[in-house]
Amino acid sequence: MSENIINHAVLVLKDRDKILFVKRSIKKKTLPGAWAFPSGTIKEKETSFQTIVREAKEELDIEANPLKIITETELPEFSTKLSFILCNIKRGTPIINEPDEIEELAWMTFNEFFNKFSDNEIGHGLVWLRKNPEIWGNL
Repeated sequence: MSENIINHAVLVLKDRDKILFVKRSIKKKTLPGAWAFPSGTIKEKETSFQTIVREAKEELDIEANPLKIITETELPEFSTKLSFILCNIKRGTPIINEPDEIEELAWMTFNEFFNKFSDNEIGHGLVWLRKNPEIWGNL
C-alpha cells in the first residue's frame, strides 16, 4: 500500500434489516450532497474500530458497537483505503449532531438504497459496493 493512501473507517450501522445511510452536507469539500455511510479518517495510533466509535459519537450522538470488518478496498484514484465495519447501536438514537458533515439520515435496505439512487448520487465506496453484492447480500 502506498504511503499517500488515506485510511478511512466506514460505519455500516445495522438496525434489524435496515442500514443507516447519510446525505453528506453540501458544505463538504469532497462529495458534497452525495449519499454515503458515516465515516471518518483514521487518526494516528487509532484502530478502525476506535475511529468508528469516535465518529459515531461525534456525527450521530450514538455509542456504536463495532462487530466486524465486512470488507476493505482501495480507491487509488482518490488515494483512499476504505474499511467497511458492520456495527449495531449500543446506546442512543442516531441524530444529525454535526450539520456541517451530515445533511440527512435514512434507514434503508441495500436493495432499497441502490434502487433509489444512481452512481452519480452516491459516494465512491457505495458505487464499489453496488458492483459487489456478494459482500452485502447476506448482512
